Amino acid sequence: MKKTNFLNLMLPMAIFVLVSTTTQAQRFQGGITAGFNMSQLDGDRLAGYNQIGLIGGLRASAQLAEKWNLTLELLYSQAGSDRSRSDDPSSIYDNIRLNMVEAPVFVSFTDWKFRVYLGGSYSRLINYKVIDAVGEDITDNQTFNPDLFSLVLGATFHFSEKFGLDVRWSKHLNSLQADAGDGRILGRQVSIRGIYLF
Repeated sequence: MKKTNFLNLMLPMAIFVLVSTTTQAQRFQGGITAGFNMSQLDGDRLAGYNQIGLIGGLRASAQLAEKWNLTLELLYSQAGSDRSRSDDPSSIYDNIRLNMVEAPVFVSFTDWKFRVYLGGSYSRLINYKVIDAVGEDITDNQTFNPDLFSLVLGATFHFSEKFGLDVRWSKHLNSLQADAGDGRILGRQVSIRGIYLF
């Protein structure tokens, strides 16, 4: 699978965040975020949010109205699935690890210290690794869709003007499997992140 240069994707976002925060602080706000994902894949016959991965990157917000904001993030995100003892023994998978660059865009509403938001996300697979039920690496036998789209829903609690704790749920809208004949696999994840606003 062709790898995407992560630095080429992050550089324009970093410049946008820095320019936004220094030129019009009252209308635009930048920040950084980091945390972890708990994810699973519907369709691989493995249940539970057992795959833990990292998530982190940059964010920029534009104020639309007094309590409404439009936010764009550029994130490195790990997702996939992992077998547990209670999983279906007929699943051919033991572990699927996805490494992605993710660009969520969402509209948020803020009241008191809470911000709730709804939006969508585009993810581009950087690379992936697939291990089957007997421990063999079968990555080369899998053809995954490099472009994934997700619905995003979440909430942030702000401890102060600068720091917040964010909880997000997302679900893929299109299948991870590139070949429809291989079945349909849809990813879901819960993300817990810290946020620091400049």
